[in-house]
Amino acid sequence: MNKNKNIIALDEKVCYDCKHRIWLIAIGLGVRCGNEKINGLPKIIPSLRHTCSAFVMTEEKNRRPFKYN
Repeated sequence: MNKNKNIIALDEKVCYDCKHRIWLIAIGLGVRCGNEKINGLPKIIPSLRHTCSAFVMTEEKNRRPFKYN
């Protein structure tokens, strides 16, 4: 884990770096997991630092470390 708690590094095995992460914020659904569905909707991710057994590192080329307050 990164020494600075406010930055998620690109090599951490957490939801932010997972290929199953879906950004649905613009339509009011938040950040969800595309690997699991509950009642037909992707499962809510409790935190971008959350991880699970379905983790698969994303192959996005233009992503950056995530900094939050």
